[in-house]
Parts: sequence; C-alpha cells; structure tokens
Amino acid sequence: MYQLVSKKYWPDPNIPVCFEFQNPQSPFPMHVHDFHEIAIIYSGRAVHLTVNGDNEVQSGDCISVKPGQAHGFKNIRNLVLMNVLVRPSFFEENRFGLHSIPAYNALFGRETEEDIAKASVTQFRPDFEAFGRAKKLIESASGELKERPDGYRAMVSGLMYELVALLIRSCRAKNDSPAGFASGAAGLIRYVKDNYRSPVNMNDLIAISAMSESKILRTFKRHLDCSPFQYISRLRLSDAAEALVHTDKPITEIALDLGFNDSNYFTRSFRKHLGLSPREYRKKYLQESLSQN
Repeated sequence: MYQLVSKKYWPDPNIPVCFEFQNPQSPFPMHVHDFHEIAIIYSGRAVHLTVNGDNEVQSGDCISVKPGQAHGFKNIRNLVLMNVLVRPSFFEENRFGLHSIPAYNALFGRETEEDIAKASVTQFRPDFEAFGRAKKLIESASGELKERPDGYRAMVSGLMYELVALLIRSCRAKNDSPAGFASGAAGLIRYVKDNYRSPVNMNDLIAISAMSESKILRTFKRHLDCSPFQYISRLRLSDAAEALVHTDKPITEIALDLGFNDSNYFTRSFRKHLGLSPREYRKKYLQESLSQN
C-alpha cells in the first residue's frame, strides 16, 4: 500500500504542522502515512475509503486519520478540502491534561500497531459555527507559516491547540448519536437533514416524531443549540456557499432553489453566518482559485 512520509512535508523539523489546500481534491487510492491528518471538507462531496467500509463525506465534515490508518477518496464531486498534517510528537506531550479527554483519544490518541490497522477513522460533523471557526483558525495558522513574522512558531502552536480543543468538543463518532440522544430525537434530526431542501413546517416535525412542539424545540436547543428552522437555514446556507463557488448560477436563482423566497433575507442570513455577502463570497473564492492556478 502507498505510504506518505513526514520528510516529504517537513523541511523544518521545528514546525509540527503543515497545510495542504486541495482545490480540487483528486481521487486518491487507499494509503497510509506516518503523521496525523485532519481533513476539513470545505465544499463538494466524495466517497471516503477506509478499511472498515466506505462513507460519503460532504461540505462541513471533518476527518481525523491517525498514523498508520489507511484511507482514500473516490467518486469525487467538486471536492475542496484543507489537509492539516501534524507530526505525532505534537500530541505526545500531555499538555493541558488533554489525554484524559475521551474525544481527544478518539481523534489523536496513540494506538498499537495491531490496533491501528483495524481502528475506524473518525469522521464527524461540527455545528455550523464551530466549522466556520475551525476554518478561520486554520487559515490564520497557515498565514503565519507563509509569512513567518516574529513569534510565528508560538502563534502556530497556540492556534493548533485551539483547533484541537474545538475539534474534541465537536467530535462525534461516525456511527454513534451524540451523547443523550433518544432514538426519536435522532430520527427527527435525520428527517430534517434529509428534507431541508423541501418546505418543512412544525406540523411535519410533530407528525414524524410524535413529539409536542415544545419538546421538539427543546430537543434541537439541547443537541444543536438552535431551533429546527435555524438548523434548516444553516444547511441551506452551506449548500448555497457550495453553489456560489462551483456553479455560475445567478445568486437569486441559488436562493430560490434552496427555499429562500426573499433575496434580501437570503443575503442578510448569508452575511450573518459567513461574514460576507453572497457576491463577496463568490468573488473571494474565485480569486483564491485563480491564485492557486
């Protein structure tokens, strides 16, 4: 099996991390590496290959691959991602008591050679705000490495520890429901994720969950820290961001396709969640794409 080795990526042994922005990510066969990899899916979709089965990944997903774990990608559909490559030594010292946190060990803990060959790659989906914050931390750390101002090593390490803390708080094992989820709650969330492009109202949610309106609102608040309709809006805005980058559809058409009947409301919502207007967002990522080529 193909193996990627650290010395290809780290000419400076004093820097524990490097970043690879893949726009687009090409199909990649099963492979292993001797470093940690955190893949942040910016947009698009693909099938993620692992020894324990294949899973679809899409915009908003995160993948943590430990040294020695095999993985790859196929069936690529406009996949754009950031690979954060981290030396194992970064995780060996138990700074801030992180080793006592179960999610930390699931993502970054050491495994025996025998266990790592059969261990599942961790795939999870942070909430909308956490995902946006993770991207900003990565972009800040990447910028520090490119510019290398005074104190950049300390800054990169600090940003990486903040990223690690953010990811362990967001981590959910791919086959598990979040802690405390009742089966009815999990089914309700799944229904929304499967139907968010279509009109969904409270009566629909009551009918499929057999819950009262107040219980539905409490369920979403407890597990997603938002209302069901705020969650729907987040999912639609994520799709809108992908469409702005990978299609030339007019902004009004994208808004209508995703259920935003008021283009002004769409623009306000987009700016609130992503910090840019739809037009500014499209322009920014087109410019970044051109600079990569």
